[in-house]
Amino acid sequence: MQPGEWRSPLKASDISKAGVSASWPSIVGDDIWWIETRPEEEGRRVIVSEKHGDLIAAPWSAHHMVHEYGGRSYLGIARESGYEFYFVNKSDQRIYRATHNSSPAPLTPESNREYRYAEMIKVGDEIWCVREKVKEHVTTREIVAINNKGKIRTLLSGHQFYAHLRLAPDGKHLAWVSWEHPLMPWDGSHIFIAEVNNCEISHERAIAGSDSNPVLSPEWLDHSHLIYIDESTGWWNPWQVNIQGERRQIINEQSEWGFPAWQLGYVGIALLNDGRFIALHGPVDNRKVALVDPRSQSITDFETEFTAFMPTFATDGKKVALFAANSANFATLIELDVEEMKVKRTIRPNPIPIDASYAPEIKEVTIPGKGRDVHVILHKPRHPNHQINGATPLLVQVHGGPTAHSSAIAKLDYLYWTTRGFTIADVNYGGSTGYGSAYRHLLYGQWGVVDYEDVISTVTYLIAEGIADPKRVFIAGGSAGGFTVLNALVHSNSFAAGADYYGVAELSALATDTHDFESRYLDSMIGPYPERKDLYDQRSPLTHAEKLSTPLIIFQGTEDMVVPPSQSEAFRDVCVKKGIKHKYFAFEGEGHGFVRAESIITSLEESLIFFGEAGGFSPQL
Repeated sequence: MQPGEWRSPLKASDISKAGVSASWPSIVGDDIWWIETRPEEEGRRVIVSEKHGDLIAAPWSAHHMVHEYGGRSYLGIARESGYEFYFVNKSDQRIYRATHNSSPAPLTPESNREYRYAEMIKVGDEIWCVREKVKEHVTTREIVAINNKGKIRTLLSGHQFYAHLRLAPDGKHLAWVSWEHPLMPWDGSHIFIAEVNNCEISHERAIAGSDSNPVLSPEWLDHSHLIYIDESTGWWNPWQVNIQGERRQIINEQSEWGFPAWQLGYVGIALLNDGRFIALHGPVDNRKVALVDPRSQSITDFETEFTAFMPTFATDGKKVALFAANSANFATLIELDVEEMKVKRTIRPNPIPIDASYAPEIKEVTIPGKGRDVHVILHKPRHPNHQINGATPLLVQVHGGPTAHSSAIAKLDYLYWTTRGFTIADVNYGGSTGYGSAYRHLLYGQWGVVDYEDVISTVTYLIAEGIADPKRVFIAGGSAGGFTVLNALVHSNSFAAGADYYGVAELSALATDTHDFESRYLDSMIGPYPERKDLYDQRSPLTHAEKLSTPLIIFQGTEDMVVPPSQSEAFRDVCVKKGIKHKYFAFEGEGHGFVRAESIITSLEESLIFFGEAGGFSPQL
């Protein structure tokens, strides 16, 4: 039986059932909380306590829509008699308050989702947070205070974006990160502080960062100093700054300690009570958790089997919890032992749901591209009943963003393919994060060129090495990854078929139709609009659609506010007009990324069938 037709122990329904993802940990008193996204519950996001189990029942779902991508959506507070918590409910975007013995009750007024909230902190009897207002295609943001009766007052306004609110230990200063259009937070940003007097804000000023130096994750070391992540050396490294703006670099290494701030609530530094902090560093394929002493500038790595970690630390100054992964485990919630410098315990295990004999070999390789190196994560298939003798079907995966990267870890949906005999090439094309600012900046002004060139270089290399069967090469990607998929298909004949998940097809339409957070993203990736409309047209896959000849399957959510359905519909119409073999699926109620079981199952099964037909083999569902 040839690769691609191997019988797998995993069905698409198994992927969906095992696909409960978890993130956003918190330490609440002597308890640890997190968020679970459950496909079998229509993608409902549940606040879970290690001690008490689910804290919200259906239909409640903790998910805010600020920036459309969401993020940390709850705040837990320990009380002597139990706990209270606040969360943003997905359906109406209101903040609700609940306790250990009371059901959720609304704190903010009804607004028909006009107002959305994020970055909640507790200050006295108030909740301070970012409030986003979206009305008639105009989006504004401010920092507001909400008292226990739901009365809202504005604390700060004037910036287009706010993130990472942090109150100083003595309560006299508030710190946050802001940036302005046309910048994205990884292009340039500032750390601001302001004085706090009687719960009023005054004397706002920037103390770190610039429009060309993105800064991240400020945490108060004491009442007058912050630890934060700075990119002024070309790598995101830890720095220290005081309230007068005097800075010093704590660590100087060619390793990324930071991350692109796609979602509100990321925490890149876990500050301990003794002044030391915990952060992440190291290469993409083998990340480390480090304990850093800012006084001695020493770095000590924890002993752990994990190779990737989410920048969502939880700490109370003594305990530290975070999500970790490797080739045998998905997102696993662990607690660190700071004294022994190892994993103290596993709170939420999440091993791959198959025997280890099916687990793929995962490694990063660097291949020659067009005048540059290209970083690729290979997932090579393994099966107890089959041996690889020669080339296999190749599935090229293209990550979204494009300012993001793929890690060398197990991925549930990838197992669906590798257990059937597919090799997966996860391409960290030029522009990906994790390799320093110079590599990330390769995509500046070159989106729609460098990304698809690196994909084609990957395919050429893997065919030449005898890894990929040239007649059975497929490509898949979502969002910005879908854009690269479509460009690769219209500019080359390297693929037997492609799968586009809510991908960008026409850049001018995206520049005018997308949501506010990314409305100026293309200024750096392409050029200013409409001044460089010529480039927008040149780089758009739809412009070159007459060259499309490759079978294409398309998946789209009907409620996608990031890449509107019209983008996918345009390429569907091209396929109809040209008579190109295609399938089109519009998932009702799904947004930018699929979270419901039926959507996950359908997209996996239909892609497999489609690829088999295009590649001349008969895969088993």
